[in-house]
Amino acid sequence: MVHDANQSPKSNTEGGIQSVARALSILELFDDRRPLITTNEIASLTGLNRGTAYRFCQTLRKLGYLEEVRQSTFRPGLKVLSLAQAALGGRGLVDLATPRLQQLRHDTGETVNLAQPDGNEVVYVARLLNDDLLALRLVVGSRLPMVSSSLGRAILAFMPPDARDAVLDSSDFPKLTTHTLTDRARLMDRLKEIRERGYALNDQEVAVGVRGVAAPVLGAGGVPIASINLSIARPLSTEDLEKLTPMLLDAARDIGRRVESIDKFGEQVS
Repeated sequence: MVHDANQSPKSNTEGGIQSVARALSILELFDDRRPLITTNEIASLTGLNRGTAYRFCQTLRKLGYLEEVRQSTFRPGLKVLSLAQAALGGRGLVDLATPRLQQLRHDTGETVNLAQPDGNEVVYVARLLNDDLLALRLVVGSRLPMVSSSLGRAILAFMPPDARDAVLDSSDFPKLTTHTLTDRARLMDRLKEIRERGYALNDQEVAVGVRGVAAPVLGAGGVPIASINLSIARPLSTEDLEKLTPMLLDAARDIGRRVESIDKFGEQVS
Protein backbone atom coordinates (compact mmCIF):
# COMPACT_ATOMS: atom_id res chain seq x y z
CA MET A 1 0.00 0.00 0.00
CA VAL A 2 1.28 3.49 -0.89
CA HIS A 3 0.63 6.23 1.70
CA ASP A 4 -0.03 9.80 0.68
CA ALA A 5 2.92 12.17 1.12
CA ASN A 6 0.68 14.66 2.94
CA GLN A 7 0.21 12.29 5.85
CA SER A 8 2.35 12.73 8.95
CA PRO A 9 5.73 10.96 8.61
CA LYS A 10 5.69 7.48 10.05
CA SER A 11 8.54 5.28 11.08
CA ASN A 12 9.05 2.26 8.88
CA THR A 13 9.78 -1.21 10.20
CA GLU A 14 13.49 -0.43 10.45
CA GLY A 15 12.93 2.66 12.58
CA GLY A 16 13.40 5.23 9.81
CA ILE A 17 11.15 8.05 8.64
CA GLN A 18 9.21 6.83 5.63
CA SER A 19 8.93 10.20 3.88
CA VAL A 20 12.71 10.71 4.12
CA ALA A 21 13.32 7.27 2.67
CA ARG A 22 10.95 7.99 -0.21
CA ALA A 23 12.56 11.34 -0.98
CA LEU A 24 16.00 9.73 -1.06
CA SER A 25 14.72 6.87 -3.22
CA ILE A 26 13.73 9.49 -5.82
CA LEU A 27 17.18 11.10 -5.78
CA GLU A 28 18.82 7.68 -6.16
CA LEU A 29 17.01 7.12 -9.48
CA PHE A 30 19.28 9.60 -11.26
CA ASP A 31 22.50 8.34 -12.84
CA ASP A 32 24.57 8.71 -16.03
CA ARG A 33 22.03 6.76 -18.06
CA ARG A 34 19.08 8.60 -16.54
CA PRO A 35 20.01 12.29 -16.03
CA LEU A 36 16.41 13.47 -16.56
CA ILE A 37 13.32 11.75 -15.16
CA THR A 38 9.62 12.53 -15.56
CA THR A 39 7.06 12.30 -12.79
CA ASN A 40 5.45 9.32 -14.53
CA GLU A 41 8.79 7.50 -14.59
CA ILE A 42 9.41 8.28 -10.92
CA ALA A 43 5.97 6.93 -10.03
CA SER A 44 6.60 3.76 -12.02
CA LEU A 45 10.08 3.15 -10.59
CA THR A 46 9.22 3.88 -6.95
CA GLY A 47 5.67 2.54 -6.73
CA LEU A 48 4.31 5.92 -5.63
CA ASN A 49 1.18 7.25 -7.28
CA ARG A 50 1.75 10.11 -9.71
CA GLY A 51 0.33 12.83 -7.48
CA THR A 52 2.45 11.79 -4.51
CA ALA A 53 5.56 11.52 -6.69
CA TYR A 54 4.95 15.02 -8.06
CA ARG A 55 4.53 16.49 -4.56
CA PHE A 56 7.78 14.89 -3.43
CA CYS A 57 9.56 16.31 -6.48
CA GLN A 58 8.17 19.79 -5.89
CA THR A 59 9.33 19.69 -2.27
CA LEU A 60 12.80 18.58 -3.35
CA ARG A 61 12.79 21.32 -5.99
CA LYS A 62 11.94 24.02 -3.45
CA LEU A 63 14.78 22.77 -1.23
CA GLY A 64 17.25 22.88 -4.14
CA TYR A 65 17.75 19.13 -4.55
CA LEU A 66 15.90 18.92 -7.88
CA GLU A 67 15.47 21.27 -10.84
CA GLU A 68 12.39 21.18 -13.07
CA VAL A 69 13.79 21.55 -16.59
CA ARG A 70 10.34 21.38 -18.18
CA GLN A 71 6.85 20.45 -17.04
CA SER A 72 7.06 17.38 -14.75
CA THR A 73 10.64 16.59 -15.85
CA PHE A 74 13.41 16.84 -13.27
CA ARG A 75 17.17 16.62 -12.88
CA PRO A 76 19.40 16.81 -9.76
CA GLY A 77 19.84 20.31 -8.35
CA LEU A 78 22.90 22.13 -7.10
CA LYS A 79 22.32 20.97 -3.52
CA VAL A 80 22.94 17.38 -4.65
CA LEU A 81 26.20 18.43 -6.31
CA SER A 82 27.30 20.22 -3.14
CA LEU A 83 26.62 17.11 -1.05
CA ALA A 84 28.53 14.92 -3.50
CA GLN A 85 31.51 17.24 -3.50
CA ALA A 86 31.50 17.37 0.30
CA ALA A 87 31.35 13.59 0.56
CA LEU A 88 34.11 13.00 -1.97
CA GLY A 89 36.23 15.85 -0.63
CA GLY A 90 36.16 14.29 2.80
CA ARG A 91 37.51 10.95 1.63
CA GLY A 92 41.06 10.60 2.89
CA LEU A 93 41.84 8.01 0.22
CA VAL A 94 41.43 10.55 -2.59
CA ASP A 95 43.75 13.07 -0.95
CA LEU A 96 46.25 10.33 -0.23
CA ALA A 97 46.15 8.86 -3.74
CA THR A 98 46.01 12.02 -5.89
CA PRO A 99 49.77 12.77 -6.07
CA ARG A 100 50.46 9.16 -7.07
CA LEU A 101 47.65 9.22 -9.65
CA GLN A 102 49.05 12.43 -11.12
CA GLN A 103 52.46 10.81 -11.43
CA LEU A 104 50.92 7.77 -13.11
CA ARG A 105 49.12 9.95 -15.65
CA HIS A 106 52.35 11.83 -16.33
CA ASP A 107 54.39 8.64 -16.75
CA THR A 108 51.87 6.80 -18.95
CA GLY A 109 50.17 9.66 -20.80
CA GLU A 110 46.83 7.88 -20.24
CA THR A 111 43.62 8.76 -18.43
CA VAL A 112 43.80 7.54 -14.83
CA ASN A 113 40.82 6.68 -12.62
CA LEU A 114 40.35 5.77 -8.96
CA ALA A 115 37.17 3.99 -7.87
CA GLN A 116 35.75 2.53 -4.69
CA PRO A 117 33.23 -0.30 -4.30
CA ASP A 118 29.64 0.43 -3.31
CA GLY A 119 27.33 -2.57 -3.34
CA ASN A 120 27.58 -4.22 -6.75
CA GLU A 121 28.98 -1.07 -8.39
CA VAL A 122 32.15 0.97 -8.39
CA VAL A 123 32.02 4.73 -7.86
CA TYR A 124 34.54 7.03 -9.53
CA VAL A 125 36.17 9.13 -6.80
CA ALA A 126 39.02 10.59 -8.90
CA ARG A 127 39.44 10.99 -12.67
CA LEU A 128 42.52 12.49 -14.33
CA LEU A 129 42.03 12.89 -18.08
CA ASN A 130 44.62 12.91 -20.82
CA ASP A 131 44.18 14.67 -24.17
CA ASP A 132 42.41 11.88 -26.09
CA LEU A 133 39.44 13.04 -28.13
CA LEU A 134 37.62 9.78 -27.35
CA ALA A 135 36.74 9.56 -23.67
CA LEU A 136 34.01 7.98 -21.63
CA ARG A 137 31.34 10.41 -20.47
CA LEU A 138 32.13 9.74 -16.84
CA VAL A 139 32.77 12.12 -13.98
CA VAL A 140 33.61 11.87 -10.31
CA GLY A 141 30.54 10.23 -8.77
CA SER A 142 29.72 8.13 -11.85
CA ARG A 143 29.00 4.47 -11.30
CA LEU A 144 29.66 1.31 -13.30
CA PRO A 145 28.70 -2.31 -12.64
CA MET A 146 31.49 -4.21 -10.89
CA VAL A 147 30.97 -7.23 -13.11
CA SER A 148 31.46 -5.27 -16.34
CA SER A 149 34.29 -2.81 -15.65
CA SER A 150 38.01 -3.36 -15.24
CA LEU A 151 37.89 -1.29 -12.04
CA GLY A 152 35.18 -3.52 -10.62
CA ARG A 153 36.73 -6.81 -11.67
CA ALA A 154 40.08 -5.83 -10.17
CA ILE A 155 38.26 -5.49 -6.84
CA LEU A 156 36.08 -8.59 -7.27
CA ALA A 157 39.05 -10.83 -8.02
CA PHE A 158 40.64 -10.06 -4.65
CA MET A 159 37.51 -10.02 -2.50
CA PRO A 160 36.90 -12.74 0.09
CA PRO A 161 34.76 -15.44 -1.60
CA ASP A 162 31.61 -14.71 0.43
CA ALA A 163 31.74 -10.99 -0.36
CA ARG A 164 32.46 -11.66 -4.03
CA ASP A 165 29.56 -14.10 -4.31
CA ALA A 166 27.22 -11.58 -2.67
CA VAL A 167 28.12 -9.03 -5.35
CA LEU A 168 27.62 -11.55 -8.15
CA ASP A 169 24.28 -12.70 -6.70
CA SER A 170 22.99 -9.11 -6.71
CA SER A 171 24.25 -8.26 -10.22
CA ASP A 172 22.15 -8.43 -13.35
CA PHE A 173 25.17 -8.67 -15.70
CA PRO A 174 24.11 -5.86 -18.07
CA LYS A 175 25.25 -6.01 -21.69
CA LEU A 176 26.75 -2.53 -22.10
CA THR A 177 28.24 -3.26 -25.55
CA THR A 178 28.35 -6.22 -27.90
CA HIS A 179 31.69 -7.12 -26.28
CA THR A 180 30.45 -7.26 -22.69
CA LEU A 181 30.88 -10.58 -20.87
CA THR A 182 27.55 -11.51 -19.26
CA ASP A 183 28.08 -15.16 -18.32
CA ARG A 184 28.80 -15.71 -14.62
CA ALA A 185 30.83 -18.91 -15.09
CA ARG A 186 33.08 -17.25 -17.68
CA LEU A 187 33.46 -14.22 -15.42
CA MET A 188 34.59 -16.48 -12.57
CA ASP A 189 37.32 -17.85 -14.88
CA ARG A 190 38.28 -14.28 -15.78
CA LEU A 191 38.49 -13.32 -12.09
CA LYS A 192 40.83 -16.25 -11.44
CA GLU A 193 43.12 -15.02 -14.23
CA ILE A 194 43.04 -11.49 -12.80
CA ARG A 195 44.05 -12.73 -9.37
CA GLU A 196 46.94 -14.74 -10.83
CA ARG A 197 48.42 -11.92 -12.89
CA GLY A 198 47.45 -9.05 -10.59
CA TYR A 199 45.52 -6.82 -12.99
CA ALA A 200 42.28 -6.77 -15.01
CA LEU A 201 41.86 -6.12 -18.72
CA ASN A 202 38.71 -4.81 -20.34
CA ASP A 203 38.42 -4.66 -24.12
CA GLN A 204 35.49 -2.43 -25.17
CA GLU A 205 33.11 -4.04 -22.66
CA VAL A 206 31.99 -0.70 -21.20
CA ALA A 207 32.29 1.51 -24.29
CA VAL A 208 33.23 0.71 -27.87
CA GLY A 209 36.73 1.93 -28.65
CA VAL A 210 37.84 2.13 -25.02
CA ARG A 211 40.08 -0.38 -23.22
CA GLY A 212 40.87 -0.51 -19.51
CA VAL A 213 43.70 -1.93 -17.43
CA ALA A 214 43.01 -1.96 -13.69
CA ALA A 215 44.75 -3.00 -10.47
CA PRO A 216 43.35 -3.31 -6.95
CA VAL A 217 44.38 -1.10 -4.06
CA LEU A 218 44.73 -3.52 -1.17
CA GLY A 219 44.29 -2.50 2.45
CA ALA A 220 44.93 -4.37 5.67
CA GLY A 221 44.82 -8.14 5.25
CA GLY A 222 44.96 -7.88 1.48
CA VAL A 223 41.32 -6.79 1.22
CA PRO A 224 40.62 -4.49 -1.76
CA ILE A 225 39.45 -1.03 -0.73
CA ALA A 226 39.62 0.56 -4.18
CA SER A 227 41.08 0.14 -7.65
CA ILE A 228 42.88 2.29 -10.19
CA ASN A 229 42.90 1.96 -13.93
CA LEU A 230 44.22 3.34 -17.17
CA SER A 231 41.49 4.13 -19.68
CA ILE A 232 42.90 3.82 -23.20
CA ALA A 233 41.22 4.83 -26.45
CA ARG A 234 43.18 2.57 -28.80
CA PRO A 235 43.92 -1.15 -29.28
CA LEU A 236 46.36 -2.50 -26.67
CA SER A 237 49.41 -4.35 -27.92
CA THR A 238 51.59 -6.71 -25.92
CA GLU A 239 54.24 -4.00 -25.94
CA ASP A 240 51.73 -1.53 -24.46
CA LEU A 241 50.85 -3.92 -21.65
CA GLU A 242 54.48 -4.70 -20.88
CA LYS A 243 55.15 -0.98 -20.58
CA LEU A 244 52.02 0.15 -18.75
CA THR A 245 51.14 -2.63 -16.29
CA PRO A 246 54.32 -2.40 -14.15
CA MET A 247 53.67 1.33 -13.62
CA LEU A 248 50.00 0.68 -12.82
CA LEU A 249 50.77 -2.10 -10.35
CA ASP A 250 53.48 -0.06 -8.66
CA ALA A 251 51.10 2.87 -8.20
CA ALA A 252 48.37 0.63 -6.76
CA ARG A 253 50.81 -0.97 -4.31
CA ASP A 254 52.16 2.44 -3.30
CA ILE A 255 48.68 3.81 -2.58
CA GLY A 256 47.86 0.68 -0.60
CA ARG A 257 51.01 1.10 1.50
CA ARG A 258 50.16 4.73 2.20
CA VAL A 259 46.66 3.79 3.34
CA GLU A 260 47.96 0.98 5.52
CA SER A 261 50.61 3.18 7.13
CA ILE A 262 48.02 5.80 8.07
CA ASP A 263 45.60 3.18 9.40
CA LYS A 264 48.43 1.72 11.46
CA PHE A 265 48.90 4.98 13.33
CA GLY A 266 45.21 5.37 14.01
CA GLU A 267 44.31 8.17 11.58
CA GLN A 268 41.05 7.84 9.79
CA VAL A 269 41.11 6.87 6.11
CA SER A 270 37.78 6.58 4.31
